[in-house]
Amino acid sequence: MSCEPTPSQTMRVPNPVTPALELTGSSEPQPSRPSHLRQVNARALLRLIREHNPCSKAELVRLSGLSAPTVSSAVSHLATLGLIEHLGEGESSGGRPPEMLRFHAGHGHVAGVDIGGTRLRMVLADLNGRIVTQWAHQFTEKERTPRAVCDLILEGLRCCCQEIGGSMRKVLHLTAGAPGITNVETGVVVSAPNLTDWNGVPLRAMLEERLDLPVSVENDTNLAAVGEHWRGSAKGVANFVFIAMGTGVGAGIFLLDRLHHGANWSAGEIGYMSVEGQPREPLRIRAVGQLERIIGGLAIEKEWHRLLAKRGRTTDAALRRLRASEVFDLAAEGDRLAREVVQYTARILAHSISELSLVLDPEMVILGGGVGSHAELCRATDKLLSENEFGRPALRQSSLGPQAQLHGAISVSLSASEMKLLS
Repeated sequence: MSCEPTPSQTMRVPNPVTPALELTGSSEPQPSRPSHLRQVNARALLRLIREHNPCSKAELVRLSGLSAPTVSSAVSHLATLGLIEHLGEGESSGGRPPEMLRFHAGHGHVAGVDIGGTRLRMVLADLNGRIVTQWAHQFTEKERTPRAVCDLILEGLRCCCQEIGGSMRKVLHLTAGAPGITNVETGVVVSAPNLTDWNGVPLRAMLEERLDLPVSVENDTNLAAVGEHWRGSAKGVANFVFIAMGTGVGAGIFLLDRLHHGANWSAGEIGYMSVEGQPREPLRIRAVGQLERIIGGLAIEKEWHRLLAKRGRTTDAALRRLRASEVFDLAAEGDRLAREVVQYTARILAHSISELSLVLDPEMVILGGGVGSHAELCRATDKLLSENEFGRPALRQSSLGPQAQLHGAISVSLSASEMKLLS
C-alpha cells in the first residue's frame, strides 16, 4: 500500500466508445436514412480524431472500417462545422504524403462548477478538457441560497468568457456539483444541509433558465470520483471509493467502471454513518450526519481546541487559529498534540473504511478534500487498515486535490456536449 499521490495522467476525451460502422440496412424511412448515416459516421469519426489526435484520412479508414469515400465525405462535413483543422502534409512512408487532421478543441468550451459549503469555484475548458481559465468566489451569508448561487454562476461564467475573449454562446454545456443528495435524472438537489434553504432545489432547471444552455447537476463528491477515474489516481480502476473530507464528509462510489448512485440517489452519503462508541441516531435528511459531525473539518478543529485546553496551551492565539489541515501539518512536524488529533481522526476513518469494504470490497480507496487528502492522515489511516486480514483496500491520496470535482464536471460536460457538436 502507498499513500503517495499518483501523478495526473495525460488528458483525453472521457469514456471513448467503439465507433459505429457504416450501415448497410435500416428499418427507418428512406428519406431520413442518408442524414442519419451521415450523423452516425461523423460522430464515430470525430471520436476517433479526438482519440488519435492528429491523424490522417488513411488512418481513419483503417481505424473505423469505413470506406475511403465515406471518410472523405464525413471529414468534409466535420470541417464545414468547424470541428477539425487541416494541418497540411504529414511524413510519407513511401507514397504520397498523407494530409493530417486535428480536432479543433477551441471550437467551443464546457464549464465545470463546484458549489462548496463556503465558496463557489468554476473552470472553463476547451473541447480537449484543457482548463483555459478559472474563477472563484467566497460566499457571504446572503449568497448561500439557491437563487443567489445561480446568480453567482452566471457572473462567474461571464467573467470566464471575458477572460479568454470568448462568447458565452460558445459554451456548449455546464455541469454543477452540489454538496448534498442530488437526483441526477431530474436535476434536483434533494438536500444540502451545509448551505441555506437547499431542500428540493430544481437546480438544473434554474440554471438552464438563467444561463440559456444545457446543464447537468451531480453530487460534488461523485464528480470528484469521476475526475479521479478520468485523469487521477483511479484511472483504470474499476471498483473504488473516493472519500472527500473537508467541511463535510462524503463518498463517490465506482462499481464496474460506473458511478453508483443507489436507488434513491443517496449512495455515498457516508457522513451519516454511525461512529463506533456513539449512540445510534435516526437519519435526518436536513441534518448533518454523525460521522461528519465527528471528523469533518470543523469537528477536527473542535477536537484540537479541546486538547489545547486540556494541556493548557490555549494562550497561544496562533495555535487556536489553525485549520484542520494546518493541525495535520503540525503533526507532520512532530507536534505530539497534533499527532493525537491525527490518530483520533484516523481511527474513526479507518473504522468507516473497514465497514465500507465489508459491503463493497473496493480495490482502492482514495482520500480527497481539503482535509482528507493530507499525507499525514493517509499514512496514519493506512497503518490502522494494515491490521486487517481483509477489508484493507489500497489507500491513495487524491492526485487532483481540490480540483477533482472540477475535472469530473469537465468530463461530464464533454460527454454531454458530444451530440451538440454535430447539430
